[in-house]
Amino acid sequence: MSYTDLPSLLLLAASWLLFGALHSLLAGPTLERLFGRHARLAFNVLAIVTVAAPLAILAGLPATPLFDEPVWLRWLRHGLSATALLGFIHTLKFYSMPAFLGLRTETWPLTFSPWHCYVRHPWYFLMLVFIWSQEMSAAWLVSALCISAYLVVGSRIEEQRLLRRHPGSYAAYRRIVPGLIPWRGRALDEATRRQLEARAQKET
Repeated sequence: MSYTDLPSLLLLAASWLLFGALHSLLAGPTLERLFGRHARLAFNVLAIVTVAAPLAILAGLPATPLFDEPVWLRWLRHGLSATALLGFIHTLKFYSMPAFLGLRTETWPLTFSPWHCYVRHPWYFLMLVFIWSQEMSAAWLVSALCISAYLVVGSRIEEQRLLRRHPGSYAAYRRIVPGLIPWRGRALDEATRRQLEARAQKET
């Protein structure tokens, strides 16, 4: 990396941070007041539009690797990246994708999938694995750091909303299961999972 790349990298970091700030702010009640039952669809459309800027800047920057990696590391990266993608595909069976995309209005009860027995934010964990298993250029390193920071902050914001809706059950769940890295293994047993879900039903 040369010093001439620094302004572009700073612009890239600023664009990622702006995307993260807008994404977090729009996830609140703002869009619900403006779009009503179509708020989720509007949120997803705006997310796609706002992420275009950092991706365009990233595409225009050199992708020169920061170091010469050994063959074993390249294969390890590819393995982790493929595993993260397959893991994400597997998680989709536990979500209502039409509702997530905003194509259908549904009320989501607080439930814990098999993935949620290991980590509170499975998608964020898989995204962390994916972004840090890519070939590391200066531009990608900046992007990975910014995205990771957003995932940490975004998970906290998301959990505050969940705690307001489920102050007892989610607080208890959060004490048991790790947030972003499943370092405890299977932390939530079946009996506790059912107990927490039943408790959450009473809080709605």
